[in-house]
Amino acid sequence: MEQHFTDGVAIVAGGSGGIGSAICASLAAAGANVAFTYRSRKDAADAVVASVEAAGRNALAMSVDHTDPDAMKRFVDAAAERFGRVHSVVYAAGPHIPMKFLNAITPAEWKQVFDVDVNGAFNLVWATLPHLKAGGGGSLIAVITAAVEKVPMRDLCSAAPKAAIEMLFRGIALEEGRFGIRANCVAPGFIDAGLGHELIAKPGIEEWVDGIRRMLPMKKFGVAQDIADAVLFLLSDRAKYVTGQSLAVDGGLQL
Repeated sequence: MEQHFTDGVAIVAGGSGGIGSAICASLAAAGANVAFTYRSRKDAADAVVASVEAAGRNALAMSVDHTDPDAMKRFVDAAAERFGRVHSVVYAAGPHIPMKFLNAITPAEWKQVFDVDVNGAFNLVWATLPHLKAGGGGSLIAVITAAVEKVPMRDLCSAAPKAAIEMLFRGIALEEGRFGIRANCVAPGFIDAGLGHELIAKPGIEEWVDGIRRMLPMKKFGVAQDIADAVLFLLSDRAKYVTGQSLAVDGGLQL
C-alpha cells in the first residue's frame, strides 16, 4: 500500500471495535502512527496495538470515557506530545443500540445514546481541532450509518445520533476549511463486524437476516475492511479536494 501518513499521528476514537480495529490496521499499513481509545476491552486494545506494531508503526491505546471532555483532551494531548503533529482524526465509536420501535424507547435510553454518541463525537472534535490547526490542517472522518438517508425500522437510536454527527462534521467542513481542515463521513450499511456481526449472528433471526441480504442490490453484507478502505481514501491526499461529504458503503442499501 502506498505510504500516505509518515509523520505525526492518526487518532481513532473507538479503535478496538470491529470497524475501528480495521481502520487502525489500515492506517498503520499506510505509514501512520496510531493513537486510539477503547472502552473496557483491554485484550482487544492490545491486539490492535500488536497489529499496528506489526506494520512497523507505533501505537498508543488509552481507555477513555468519551462523555468526559477533559479525559478526551488528556488523551489527545498525550498523543500529540508523543508523536507530534495530529494529521488525521476518526470517530469510529458508538454505544450499544437498543433495537426497539420508537414507541418502546424510553427517555432514558434516548438520552443515553445521544450523550454517549453525539457528545462523544463533539468532545473528540473539541479536543483535536486546536492540534489540527496548529499543524497546518488535516482531515476528520466520522463513521456514521447509511440509515441517515433511509429511515430504519427499529434503529432510530442509531440513525438519529449519527444524523446529528453528520451535521457536526459538515459544519466543521464549512467553518474550518480555510485552515486546511477537511471533514467527511463514511456511512456503513450492514457490516459483518462489531455490533453488526452481533446482529447478523443472533440466533433465531436467520430468516430476517437472509431477507435483508436478498434485499441488498449486491446480495451480500460488507466487511470491516470495506469501511477502512473508504476512511483511508478520504483521509489521504487522494481526496484532498473532498470535504463535507458522506460516502455510503452499503452495498446499495440507500437505493
